[in-house]
Amino acid sequence: MAETPAEAPTAAVPQSADEIAAAAGARGLSILPECEAGVSANLALLARHARTMRQMPTATQA
Repeated sequence: MAETPAEAPTAAVPQSADEIAAAAGARGLSILPECEAGVSANLALLARHARTMRQMPTATQA
């Protein structure tokens, strides 16, 4: 049975340098040192968007 959005697990967005490195390593990716700040900033923005989306009711829930 396919998951519906209401049943989908809530994935955490990696935030700390250790979490980011672990997530990248788990996917076989490497992050260049000069890109670490940008990757961290983008993940922080994505985490903020995810929090917003999780708190907003959909049109069918309103």
